[in-house]
Amino acid sequence: MRFQYRLISITTALIFILATATAMAGWGDALKGAAEEGSKTMGLPYTPSEAMEEVKDVLSLGTDYATTSLSKPGGFSSTPATTFSLPDSFGSLGDTSGLLSSLNTAAEQSVPGTGNVFLDAIQKLSVGETSTLLGGGEDAITRFFENSSRDSIKTLVKPMVSQSVDAAGVGSYLDVLTMAQGASGVAGPAFDPTDFVTEKTLDGMFYFMGMKEKDIRSSGGVGTTDILEKLF
Repeated sequence: MRFQYRLISITTALIFILATATAMAGWGDALKGAAEEGSKTMGLPYTPSEAMEEVKDVLSLGTDYATTSLSKPGGFSSTPATTFSLPDSFGSLGDTSGLLSSLNTAAEQSVPGTGNVFLDAIQKLSVGETSTLLGGGEDAITRFFENSSRDSIKTLVKPMVSQSVDAAGVGSYLDVLTMAQGASGVAGPAFDPTDFVTEKTLDGMFYFMGMKEKDIRSSGGVGTTDILEKLF
């Protein structure tokens, strides 16, 4: 008899939990629907869900632009904002052009895979208040994405960069300079080529994404989507 009472109690609790979860889900849908209708009532040219999608569209367009710009030969070195510079301690060790060239090659080769990681992160992105981003600065959406996602993206990108660094032969150039540094007695901070290329690749991606966002805003979204043209 005691077992039956316990079973009934557990069953009742489960029913209550399921009913509560269903009610909460329905309440969430109701709130979302109310927000959509409220936007229409206020005469806004977009609904909250449309605004969220267009925030992601801006980031996706920026990612495509960055990937195309940086993955080609000279993608980093041809733009002053994304040009690599080595630590000062390497400056007195002789010719560093080979090392710089291999680092650039590694970064260029890392970009396509990095772009895919960016696109996946964009689809998973959650934004609380889209109006703040849409009405913010000229690259507000890009900066929000960088601040909220850069660390997690770096973790995913770094293994790919490591493979590109090896394939570009960075180690052979770095070994020569490291030996020269040791022989000369010139002290300098430890140089991790994988971390260096990872950070530079992310810097370049976010830079070009910001440039694309600025262009979308300044052009009023022309040539993008109908809703972006309404937003900007």
